[in-house]
Amino acid sequence: MSEPASPSIAVTPPPEPTQAKRVRDSLTVSMKDSVASSVMTGTVDQFLNAFAIFLRASSVQIGWLTGIPQLLGGLFQILSVWLGGYWPRRSLIVVGAAVQTLSLMGLCALALPLPWPEGARVPLLIGCAIVYHGASNLAQPQWKALMGNLVPSRLRGRYFGVRSRLAMATSFFAFLSGGLLLNGSASLGVESLGFAALFLIAVVGRGLSTRYLHRMYDPYRPDHSRGRGLVHTLRSMKRAFADQRFRRFTLFLAGMQCMVALSAPFFAVYMLRDLQFTYLQFTLNTAASILVQFVLLRYWGRIADRKGNRYVMALGATVIPVLPVLWLFSDNLVYLMGVQMLGGAAWAGFTLATSNYLYDLKPDDSEFAGYAAMQSTIGAAAVFVGAISGGYLISWVPDALVIGNWSWPIERPIWVIFVISAVLRAVVALWYLPKAPELRVKQRGRVRDLVFRVSRFTPISGVVFDVVSGKRKKQRPPQ
Repeated sequence: MSEPASPSIAVTPPPEPTQAKRVRDSLTVSMKDSVASSVMTGTVDQFLNAFAIFLRASSVQIGWLTGIPQLLGGLFQILSVWLGGYWPRRSLIVVGAAVQTLSLMGLCALALPLPWPEGARVPLLIGCAIVYHGASNLAQPQWKALMGNLVPSRLRGRYFGVRSRLAMATSFFAFLSGGLLLNGSASLGVESLGFAALFLIAVVGRGLSTRYLHRMYDPYRPDHSRGRGLVHTLRSMKRAFADQRFRRFTLFLAGMQCMVALSAPFFAVYMLRDLQFTYLQFTLNTAASILVQFVLLRYWGRIADRKGNRYVMALGATVIPVLPVLWLFSDNLVYLMGVQMLGGAAWAGFTLATSNYLYDLKPDDSEFAGYAAMQSTIGAAAVFVGAISGGYLISWVPDALVIGNWSWPIERPIWVIFVISAVLRAVVALWYLPKAPELRVKQRGRVRDLVFRVSRFTPISGVVFDVVSGKRKKQRPPQ
């Protein structure tokens, strides 16, 4: 007698996660991404010029290191806007992060004491910097759009507030730790290994960030039949630039970025090469400006709410031209940290006011993605012109200024660039600010209610942040 067949057990597949759960999981993963990517930001952005100085780069090469990656990075934002109509956003973000990781591996290899050809490391460093900034700018517009869809509007302020504070703290801690690492390796005579370890930490941070970005959920799928060509994107940007008020402000901001870039990349050269600062002193000096910007950001928001963005922008633009000249009076570390703190206060107000002013000034009929990409591109072109010009001007400064029978020796050629940059900053501010209109857009809400995301540190203006969103006032329905 045969045994009865055992009853079959139906295996039920696990239920698919709901969209709400995918969104929640993605926002949790994004918090982890903020920590990992901030490790990269804190250990790379402010130390690239220091690494170039270690490789004995000339002032002209320092200018190229700052200018070319900025210019091509801005163009990559336009490319990103165009590709976003054809490729899934998450794919562009992950590809950008992965390519950025590869560029950091290249930096790590350049820091190792390998048998590199004579004079090859600085050009390769510039190439790695181009890939690093280009990949970042390829992913950045798509990341903003993705997070704008994932974070509910009622939670946006709280979520990005926590995320930004987490990113700020991580970046600042990584920056201080990087300075200590370089200072210790230099004291032991293994400076190249210190840079290699620093960039290896950045590789790990960006690698983890890439993994987290890959796990995020994107509810949007591009409609390939409606993909818009590059010509359409450029035409949209041209329409936005046709607005007179927007055009004048764009040129003002680009002009200020150009004149700042004339001298800003060379402060690291001045500290490390001319003043012979240790890496710890260099880090503390730079950290003073960054810390003040973090602390004063919200206070400037309250002032902007009461006095207006034009008022805050004018205050910042009054101090910014004076800053390079203050470096001429003393090489004392405590004094220069005080100058940096004053600069951090001015830059915090100026960056906040110009970001918010730009937010209000956007022409109504322009597409935001193309509008933002155009801003970045024009600013990047201005930084390119300023940084390249500053590098060549330093190399052309004579040993002495001769007027008739009178001769004044120029002890440090970089001082000439500081003075020229200060004068031209003042000229740009005086050209625009006296006639700048005060804008008040009621739908935006208060400045201090806006949500900011720390994007990166730069040698141009310190902390760079994006206006993510704000608490908009509820509008009554039309009668």
